Amino acid sequence: MEGRDEPRLQLLARLIDKTGYIVENSGSLLTQVVTIGIVGTVSEGRFPPEHVWECEKHKGVLDLSPSYGPKPEWMDGKGREKDMAETIRRVVKETTAERKRIAMKRRPQQQQQSNGSTNNAAAKEPTHPAPPATTLPSPTRTDSSDDWGGRVMNRVSPLVATDPPLSDFSVVPEEVDTELLMHYLDHVFPLQFPFYKPSVVSGGRGWLLSILTTTKPLYYAAISLAAYHRQSMLCRDSASKHHGLDLESLERQYARALSELRQYLAKIGDKKEARTQVENVDVLSCLVMLISLEMFKGDARNWRMHLSAAAVLVPDIKREERVAEFASLSPGYQSALFFFAGVVGWYDILSCSTTGEPPFSKCECIGTALGYIFLDKIMGCENWAMLLIMDIAFLNDWKQNLQISAQLSMRELVTRATHIERGLEDGLRDTSSRLSQLTNHSTPSILSTGIQESPHLTLLITRIFACSALVYLDVVVSGAYPKMPEIRKNVSRTIDALRALPDIAMINSLTWAYCITGCMAIEEEQMFFRGLAVSSNGDTPTFGNFSKALSIVEECWRLRGEEKRQQPVDWRTAMNSLGMSVLFV
Repeated sequence: MEGRDEPRLQLLARLIDKTGYIVENSGSLLTQVVTIGIVGTVSEGRFPPEHVWECEKHKGVLDLSPSYGPKPEWMDGKGREKDMAETIRRVVKETTAERKRIAMKRRPQQQQQSNGSTNNAAAKEPTHPAPPATTLPSPTRTDSSDDWGGRVMNRVSPLVATDPPLSDFSVVPEEVDTELLMHYLDHVFPLQFPFYKPSVVSGGRGWLLSILTTTKPLYYAAISLAAYHRQSMLCRDSASKHHGLDLESLERQYARALSELRQYLAKIGDKKEARTQVENVDVLSCLVMLISLEMFKGDARNWRMHLSAAAVLVPDIKREERVAEFASLSPGYQSALFFFAGVVGWYDILSCSTTGEPPFSKCECIGTALGYIFLDKIMGCENWAMLLIMDIAFLNDWKQNLQISAQLSMRELVTRATHIERGLEDGLRDTSSRLSQLTNHSTPSILSTGIQESPHLTLLITRIFACSALVYLDVVVSGAYPKMPEIRKNVSRTIDALRALPDIAMINSLTWAYCITGCMAIEEEQMFFRGLAVSSNGDTPTFGNFSKALSIVEECWRLRGEEKRQQPVDWRTAMNSLGMSVLFV
């Protein structure tokens, strides 16, 4: 696995620039990247020449030559191209000046620390020194040309000290924007993951602050996300519309986040040794944050490339030969691993409905045999329902491949589908039974109040996903015909499950179920789904793609209503009509 996924990570490091415009400062060993557009999809490392564009800066001259992504509209050889070139020059100049300023401020501190260390060593030479619980030893080799090198990287535990992470990529105090960092922790993260509320016993969310302040690419992605969210809040308040960051500042922060991630991936790719578990977790967390950032910015196109890169890391984390290294991870990094691997598994499974293809990985991390991640603690839905949704995606892929070769057996298709349907119905019966028990016998717990989500809510969310999964299965087997009896039955069951939610605002976290079921609604049910979308549109900006869900559902209804249309219409048909590729999260 290690050897197979390295080329993909190296490609990601090269292509992480969201525009295809790579700006290199030839006077520095660290490449500075400014990103402004879209890269194209990575497909087995091959890219058609007509989709390749690049902009490199050598000796102050912008040289246009091929890189990745469709040619942007502003590359017209005229005024718009000149304006963009000037913008890139200005951003690179500002980034370079910022790096020099931070380096100058840090040098006196480093010199003082170095002198202090020398004096202490001369006074007393300790035997078998132990590092502090929150730090790791400095690497034995540092690159003198790298102005971030030579510092100790704070980590959660010294237990991984045999292979320390790259010290170049921890956050120094001068860089910390406490206002945006706290905005992310207090406002943004709870919106991203509303069902994730770890108990006090498990350590709460302390691991999140630790990894944010010790992983520079993740930190910059988080504060960039926080800046966009805060600006969205200010824009909604007419009294504050002239305050906050302007668009150019937001784009500059976004470019910095991508630049840091690209440098981190490139640094890991240059190493001769295999990636450590800490590096795996760091990269995984950065890619999850990047997907969230792209979704909040409204870019629904690049997520698949980032998800592909993240998915290759998850199986590597629990390989047999890595058991000892996994056990040596600190509790904080284990929490980070469980969380981000779970989010990637969630995204991977739900992406299948958009693409019509199977997941990038088989998501063993949530399987019954080897599973070590519990999605109900992260996303609100129990593992069994998500695993059966994944089985439906594999069934759809199997069906499509055999249809192409004219070898599809309807009997075999029905047999496989019946097995999945039985699993969903069994799970729903068990869920209903547990809901009844909780309703009749539950007693409030002081320890769980405000700390852990109620098991009752988890069961409600799981039931919604399981019912909508039955709709998904019916469409895969029989086609997107809303008036078919089995589809009618399961759409009605999903509507009933949605009505049982205690807070309609939760629909923002149920984009997949809303889209799958809404697209199969008949005319008399359409007002219900329109009402859900209106009720979910509160005053606070949300995360995810629910804002695009209603337009997809409405387009599906519109296309189906066309008099001359004979072909079935589902959510993919609607997205193709709208020119979208939306991850339903």
